[in-house]
Amino acid sequence: MTPTLAQRIQSFYDESSGLWEQVWGEHMHHGYYGLDGRDRPNSPQQAQRILIEQLLAWSGVEAPASILDVGCGIGGSTLYLAAKYGASATGITLSPVQAQRAQARAEVHGFGERVEFQVADALAMPFADASFDLVWSLESGEHMPDKTQFLQECCRVLKPGGRLMIATWCHRDLAAQEALSELEQRNLAELYRLYHLPYVISLADYGRSPAPSPSKTSAPPTGLGPLPRFGMTSFALPSIPKCFGGLSRQAGKRWKEPLLFH
Repeated sequence: MTPTLAQRIQSFYDESSGLWEQVWGEHMHHGYYGLDGRDRPNSPQQAQRILIEQLLAWSGVEAPASILDVGCGIGGSTLYLAAKYGASATGITLSPVQAQRAQARAEVHGFGERVEFQVADALAMPFADASFDLVWSLESGEHMPDKTQFLQECCRVLKPGGRLMIATWCHRDLAAQEALSELEQRNLAELYRLYHLPYVISLADYGRSPAPSPSKTSAPPTGLGPLPRFGMTSFALPSIPKCFGGLSRQAGKRWKEPLLFH
């Protein structure tokens, strides 16, 4: 039987998370290197922490008491945010290996019962409505096979007046700009293959209702309306080779729309 996308993603991270931890450290995401990408923090790990702080500032996050990290990896952002705000935090991932590693790290750092990690599907979260002050998703939205349902679930579990912060890989707005070239399409197909991505959409598409899907002709509206957003490719370019290797050298030069959205 052919494994489902969720099963492929689970296996990918079950098998590779140890390597990612060696390469990235506790934060399995890109870093921030200034507005022009030329800042040089003391380490890639410092750049990753700076990115988190930049996202918090841009999102207007103040003092959440309950946090959900959607696509938590080994708990880097979850533990950082829980420590920063003294909040309770929950991280979800498809990977049991990641959840176990994240929980072990939380125990080592003395978070006790304030932080927990679960194996759960972001498209069908096991939480009641209005459960969290902050829903945080850093470089996991690209894995979602239904972007509209992903946004709806994030909003469902968010408390009134809470904050939703998403940073995810995007291509440029094809409705307003030139179509992807053959080389760009090959690069994108290789990213899909390597990282088990169903598809990505443009930054502008996340503000449209519904978010488009190549597998559907229609989808329910997200109800979000216009979204505040901006691209971050130039800010993160120095850390992209860690993720993409040789492919990133082409992507960083040739992709004309920011890869990241928040």
